[in-house]
Amino acid sequence: MKRKNKNKAQAGFSLMELAIVLIVIGLLIGGILKGRELIESARLKSIISDLQTYQMATTAFLDKFDALPGDFHLASQQIRTDLRSGNGNGTIEGAGLAPNTEALAFWSHLAAVGLIKSPGAEEDSNVGEFGKGAPSTTLGGGYTIENNPRGLKGHWFILGKKNGSHGDGGLLTPQQAMSIDKKLDSGYPKSGKVRGFDGTDQSPHSCVKSNGTYNVENHDACCTLYFQL
Repeated sequence: MKRKNKNKAQAGFSLMELAIVLIVIGLLIGGILKGRELIESARLKSIISDLQTYQMATTAFLDKFDALPGDFHLASQQIRTDLRSGNGNGTIEGAGLAPNTEALAFWSHLAAVGLIKSPGAEEDSNVGEFGKGAPSTTLGGGYTIENNPRGLKGHWFILGKKNGSHGDGGLLTPQQAMSIDKKLDSGYPKSGKVRGFDGTDQSPHSCVKSNGTYNVENHDACCTLYFQL
């Protein structure tokens, strides 16, 4: 009888042991969430660093050749014979991922003079690819450049997902887009040097509300960001 009671007393956990288990579980969950937060922060910082590199590289190219990358009409003569030369009219023409355009050649001109890493060799296809002609990002999708996109005046870098010959599909969540916008500009999608839009493959107001603010309640990857050159 005594032996039976002794075994029964040893079964289960004490309150102290349960408390320790719960603390350990809490620490593990907290560590996982913090790790995800750090990874997310590193990815966004990488995007910001990339954009700053591309802006500085464009300025350096312009200073050296007195022409914009992609538009430089002597690129095949003064840089490398296999480069596609532009028409030299001061505008980077074409859709961001369209083959045989100044917009896609923009990246190969910069890479050829060592101002950016190679965006990868263009494939012989009907449209360019991220990582094969245009640079990709740590979040997927990539960067393109276009003149007067979405009615915006001048040249703009576009951060988005491939959508046909353009790179303006939804790539970022509204929270990610707002975080990048705040670090580089005002945090408001409709003003400043950083603009946020619904991806061209998304429903209206998925990324930006009708009142002109980021729709942070939506956690889908639906935003495209534009950065003034």
